[in-house]
Amino acid sequence: MKKFFLLLMAVCICVAMGDFASCSVAKAAEADKEYKIMVNRAANCVTVYKKDAMGAYTVPVRAFVCSCGRAGHATPLGTYRTSDYYDWRLMVDGTYGRYAIRFNRGIMFHSVPYYTRNAADMEWDQYNKLGEMASLGCVRLATDDVKWIYENCPPGTEVVVYDDAANPGPLGKPSEMKLTADNPFKTWDPTNFDAENPWNTVRPGIVLLDNRGDGVVYLPVGSTEADAYSKLAVCNSTGAIYQPGEYEIEIWGNYDLNTAGVYIVRVNGTDFLGMRTAQDMIFCVYNPIAI
Repeated sequence: MKKFFLLLMAVCICVAMGDFASCSVAKAAEADKEYKIMVNRAANCVTVYKKDAMGAYTVPVRAFVCSCGRAGHATPLGTYRTSDYYDWRLMVDGTYGRYAIRFNRGIMFHSVPYYTRNAADMEWDQYNKLGEMASLGCVRLATDDVKWIYENCPPGTEVVVYDDAANPGPLGKPSEMKLTADNPFKTWDPTNFDAENPWNTVRPGIVLLDNRGDGVVYLPVGSTEADAYSKLAVCNSTGAIYQPGEYEIEIWGNYDLNTAGVYIVRVNGTDFLGMRTAQDMIFCVYNPIAI
């Protein structure tokens, strides 16, 4: 009862001061947000930051190409917070957005629009507009990108919309492959990893170059990031390994190459055609036996 009375008194003081948001209860709710989302409207690029050792959002971890609002429907500038999350959401123009995340009234993050609530019914010509102004004010992203935000950035995550045409962000502006009218898979988002997606039949794979048969990436303590990347490559859908320069690899996750341990990481690959692949892998960082 005493604790309840003290908490009630603290809340009353905050209200009386006219600054309830500054109350420690509210601050505690904000403190658990791991990421901050920066939307560069002028560059059509989204960069996600995580906290540094001091608790400030200064460490860029992900970059996504996007489509902000076109002329007459500009995405509003300002600072907001995410609120409602929808697996599918009906848009104002009658289309549907997948993994929709509200952050400013009717303004949301969501996928490229679909004609219906069907993953095989994407507006493929709108997919080709990623990287340029195209929406009615929302921030459109490829399915895999907006799904990442949907799954990793909980309600209350800060979103800042700003303009800087000269600098898309510290990680640069990614690009997406272009779909053609004669492509039989064109109404499916190629970044969608759903089992039914026909793009999976031509999707590249991740290869562990020194695989010991267990699929684990072994790295001695003190290894560098370059050492980790050198153990991985991308292959085509038939298993042929691409040559350096024909693919890109990114490793995401929390791991420490200077501390022995077992870490689960996400390895993302892109081939020279712009086709994505991804795989969860185990990093085993070990102490070499002294000889």
